[in-house]
Amino acid sequence: MSSVDTALVQQALTLLGVTEVSELKPGAQKDVRLVDRQGESLVMKVIALGSSAPEALQRAEREVVLLASLCSPHVVQVASELVRLGDPVVGAAWLEEHLDGQDLGGELGSAWSWEETSRLGLHVARGLAAGHLKGVVHRDLSANNVRHLADGSYKVMDFGFARHTLLSGVTVAGQPGTPGFASPEHLRSYSGAPTPASDVYCVGILMFAALTGDVPVPWKGDDADYVARLSAGTVTDLATLRPDLTTPQLALVNRCLHRQPARRYLNGTRLADAIEDVAT
Repeated sequence: MSSVDTALVQQALTLLGVTEVSELKPGAQKDVRLVDRQGESLVMKVIALGSSAPEALQRAEREVVLLASLCSPHVVQVASELVRLGDPVVGAAWLEEHLDGQDLGGELGSAWSWEETSRLGLHVARGLAAGHLKGVVHRDLSANNVRHLADGSYKVMDFGFARHTLLSGVTVAGQPGTPGFASPEHLRSYSGAPTPASDVYCVGILMFAALTGDVPVPWKGDDADYVARLSAGTVTDLATLRPDLTTPQLALVNRCLHRQPARRYLNGTRLADAIEDVAT
């Protein structure tokens, strides 16, 4: 069950003019519901702001505004403005498009073909590119933040930790990231360290995991060990695991996973172009 107050959820339903269908993803401070708006299925997200209400509200407002500004078939679309909940404000809610299919995290574990892996990489890179063109870095691109739709396409979700590099927006302490899906830059404790090239590294992680069934720098339960390997750039050799891949295919993934950001593709657009070049 979600810990978000039921009264907040009910207030959100009223203010957004929707009817609840079912609960999708309960969490400690975020409640996700499938809702109906005049016959249209949407997703309602409700967050409890907690003790850091002003900063958390700013993060939520920034997420909704930046998502609404991104025009890409590979980024989840916002379907409403953010509404504030409570007086004083203790929560916030908004609507997003409802995506069919499932999160990528539920599909990894076996070796994919290069064709399907490159489709994944291309679509995710195009979604990130929409943000990069506006100075937005995702910063937490993990398998569970990518949706594989029923039509075979992929969409990037959950820009809640995104950093708008052109604004002085609020950020959480340190750098967000999911163990196993972080770039070396995520290890730095100062605000704003990840760049578009950091997102590119994370696309490389997703492609590596799709091709092999595991991430290139796996988290094994020991934080210090993981940090040391990630910092040193100790990446599992892809060529050993997938000797069937061509030299250009291996080079593309390895370049994404280079320890030095300057040696990777600059941003999502450059990566997407490179994936298309390899395909041809």
